[in-house]
Order: sequence, then structure tokens, then C-alpha cells
Amino acid sequence: MNFGHKIAVVFTLFVVFIISMVTFCIKQEDIFLVSSDYYKKEIAYQDEIDKRSNTLALTRPVRIVKDDGSLTFEFPEELQGASGEIHFYRPSDAKLDFKVPVRITPDHTQKVPVSSLVKGQWVVKMEWSKDGKNYLKEEKIIL
Repeated sequence: MNFGHKIAVVFTLFVVFIISMVTFCIKQEDIFLVSSDYYKKEIAYQDEIDKRSNTLALTRPVRIVKDDGSLTFEFPEELQGASGEIHFYRPSDAKLDFKVPVRITPDHTQKVPVSSLVKGQWVVKMEWSKDGKNYLKEEKIIL
């Protein structure tokens, strides 16, 4: 085999490799952005920064405590009567995402059962408002 044949073989193998990779990429079905409205959320990022600042200015931080089979959200007293939602986001599978409304009990907590959730990493994103002020807390948890 002379030098010209070797170049032709290498070039042919390279073309087959590229065609295989393109075919593999096209056939993938589980390609997800972080969220379906990613670009819209990116434009509104300053609002998110303001919400996080409001959360940091609270008299006591909002805490997420892992109990037996549930998560307990501990709120400061000034947030009694707040409304909003808690979004459970599974980075590895968007089909498992779900939302829970914020319902603060008189002892300034809220329990969410998590014993039936898939084990692994979850991102808990809480958004709520009280008296015209918006708040945001995001935390990664491992179940």
C-alpha cells in the first residue's frame, strides 16, 4: 500500500466517524435546556437579583431542613401569610419536576413529603411574596 492509499483510508475513516457522530446526535431524544423559556428568564434576571436581596434582608434566613421522609421549610415570623410556590426541579429528568404552593403554618413552617421522590439531587426554588415584596431562595438538596 503506497502513501496515497493510506491518506485515502484515513480520510474515509474520518468521514465515516463524522457521519456516525452527526447521526448519533440527531437521534437523541432527551436534549433539554434548563427550562423551556430559558431566554425569557435570562432577560428578567435583574428581578431575580432583587428577590434574592429581599430574602437576604429578612430578620431570619429561610431554612430547609431534611426530616424523616419530608422537608421542613422554616420561615421568619414576618412572612406569615405570604403566598407563592416551591418548585422542585430534577436536573437529570425534567419529567419529575413539580410545584407546591406556599402554605405557612402558624408555627412559621411548611412540611412537604418527599419519601416518594426519586433519590438523588434536586434543586428547590422557592418564590413567594408578601406585602408587595417578592422573595426568592434556591437550594440544592440530596435526597
